[in-house]
Amino acid sequence: HSRHLMVDVWTSVGVLSGIGAVAVTGWQILDPIIALGMCLHVTWVGVKLVRKSILGLMDTALPESEVKAISTILRKYADQGATYHALRTRQAGIRSFVSVHIQVPGTWSVQRGHDLVEQIEKDIRRTIPAASVITHLEPVEDPTSWDDQALDR
Repeated sequence: HSRHLMVDVWTSVGVLSGIGAVAVTGWQILDPIIALGMCLHVTWVGVKLVRKSILGLMDTALPESEVKAISTILRKYADQGATYHALRTRQAGIRSFVSVHIQVPGTWSVQRGHDLVEQIEKDIRRTIPAASVITHLEPVEDPTSWDDQALDR
């Protein structure tokens, strides 16, 4: 991991700076002060690395900025008659997953609906590279397509 390597580099720079500062100034107190600073830096980076590793083992939602970007993409199709609901995202390690229900007028042909969801999926993958995107096409007039609770069964 690059952060781990950079901690090693900055620790070495800090140790050499501490030795150099003491040699130049003669102030012995600089050595433990610089060492404490290096200790805090190593601890901070270590905590961040462990946190990222733990989150990589657990499924979490995508960052809020990415969810907002997805919502923006979905809203741009409203003028074509498409709405959406049941947007769910998750991140597992380096993999991103997006699931969303796209609602279109029931009078649309299957081909027209399919073309739309293909374009939506492409737009999302352009914004979040390598995301696995799953869309579910529904007629907006069908009351069961609004039942998000059925998704949790």
